[in-house]
Formats: sequence, structure tokens, C-alpha cells
Amino acid sequence: MPGHPRGETFGRGRAGRGLAAAASLLAAFLAGLPAWAAPFAGTGHAPISEKVDSLKARGQALERARRAALEAALEQVGPADAVQRKKILDDAAVWTRAYRVLQQGDDGATATAVVSVEIDTGRLSKALALPAAPVAKEGPALVAVRGEGCAEGAAEALAQRWIKAGLLRDGRGGTISAASARTLELRCRELGTVAYPRGIVVEAAVVLRGEGRDGAASATATGFAADAAAAAASALESASNQVSGAMSVQTAGGLRLRLTTPWPAARVRRLERAIAESVIGAQAVKVAAVGGDGSVTLKIDGPLSAAELQERLAAVQVPGATLVALEVEAPDVVHARLQ
Repeated sequence: MPGHPRGETFGRGRAGRGLAAAASLLAAFLAGLPAWAAPFAGTGHAPISEKVDSLKARGQALERARRAALEAALEQVGPADAVQRKKILDDAAVWTRAYRVLQQGDDGATATAVVSVEIDTGRLSKALALPAAPVAKEGPALVAVRGEGCAEGAAEALAQRWIKAGLLRDGRGGTISAASARTLELRCRELGTVAYPRGIVVEAAVVLRGEGRDGAASATATGFAADAAAAAASALESASNQVSGAMSVQTAGGLRLRLTTPWPAARVRRLERAIAESVIGAQAVKVAAVGGDGSVTLKIDGPLSAAELQERLAAVQVPGATLVALEVEAPDVVHARLQ
């Protein structure tokens, strides 16, 4: 028919059967997509000229339609850094692999394509949140030292020991964020004298205060010696060793996610992929251990604290299961359950 756009029609003869078969294959493919993949529509146009024939123009229109769908997904996800947004759009072909052509044709002057694209919005959100250049994680900084009942200078001596060991940095006199600020407190009190063997018992408490559950640590210990000073020193040594072992610092060992009721194994593999693709800050995820009680421990590398991991796990979607982040068990361990 004169003036009728040249393009695919649906539901007729071989074309209809071919499209039905393609739709079946697409459905089978999409069944393997993450549960958080969502469809986005896009429309693209390309002019036909002496240098660009209709076939090439149709290809250009299809590329632009896929890019338009990706732009729609970016708008839904929210504001993004301009550099990261451009980087994602430059890789539009990668982000829009799972697409379906709804309409494609031309009217002799312009080619048009309309597509529906399944885009992994969880992975897209994570990609948008990643900085264009690596940013060093701010470590815990000591902002104040207090002592009560302990030997003069004991609190400062312990602070300097931890700073030298790299467990803390000295933030006194500088501008420190609330999340990284730490206060060290020492408290000592004499409990009494023991008749035999004769000596004095002293209780010492070491407290490192910070923002959030993973930023605080404390321990109490008792010391026994012939005099109060030696007993206090013994108690402080024991308590400080406990606190330094539990301090919330980012180490090369990364974090541990301890999973109860993780089986079957396929659910664990799906969870590994979901965390790696959607949790901001998770750079690598792998199984680290399997406990005798059936629990599985995942090792997660990246600039994350235990509290941050627990908070971000709430948004993780695992196909065929529900992830419940229960508690922060230790500065580098989060307990969760798959159900």
C-alpha cells in the first residue's frame, strides 16, 4: 500500500510464527535473569540517505532505542555522577543485551525501532554509586583519651601503642568525621587485699567508644600482684588486648558473613552473585568455610564495615530465597539467615 511504512507486522503467516518462536526463546532466556531485572521501553530513529541505506538506518535506530531504554533506567534509579553515567551509557550494548524488538521499520525517509529491555537495576545502582576513582576508606581516629583511677599517663601510653600499631590514627586537633571518631577510656579500681598468697586485686576496664555497633569495643579484667600498681598494670594489659583484638578496623582479611540454614548449595551461589552485583562496597565474595553445624561463611572483600554490610544486606534480593541480616556478631562478622 503506498505510503505504508515498511516494517515487521505481527501475527501473520511465517512472520507471526517466527515471532512466536522468538518470544518463547526470549521467555526462556529471561527466566534466568535476576529477580530485580525490570523492563524499560526505548524508541530510536535514524534518517535514511544516499550514504545510509534503510538496512543500516534500521540498525542505528535499534542501537538508539536500546540506549534510550538504558537512559530511562538511569532516570528511575536516581541522580548519578556525570562521569559514571557517561561510562554506563558508553557500554549501552552490554547493559541492554536482553532486549525484545516491539517494532522496527521505516517509511522511506526515517527508520524507527521500539524495544523493551530487561535491565538489572540492582547492578545498575551499584555501578552508579561506585566512585570514578578509588577513594581510601577513612580509618578510626582517636579524638580523646580519659583515665579514671589508673596510673597517670596510662591511658595516653595505651593510645600511643595502638597508634603506632596502626589500629588507630591520631585525630586530635584535626577535622574528623563522626563515623571515624573514637574515644579511649580507662577505669581502674582496687577490689581489695588477698591474705594468702598476699597481694592486691585491681579491676580495670578499657572502653573504646565510637559511632555504631562496630565502632565500639570494651573489656574488663582483673589483675593480682604484690602492689596496686603492678596489679593495675596486669589488669590493663589483659583488658587492652581483648579490645585491640576486637577493634573495628578495615583489614586485608575483609568481612565474614555467617549464614545459617544456607542449603541447598544453589542458594549460596545465588547469594554470592547477588551481593557482588548489588552491595555497594563489596568487591569480591567467596565461600570461606563450612561449619560443623551446617553454617556457611562467606568472605567479603571491600571498604565495608560490619554495620554497613548489615544495613545494605536488607536490599539484597536472592532468587528463590529471602535473606535476613540478624546481627553484627563481631567487628568483622555479620550473622544472617537464608529462608
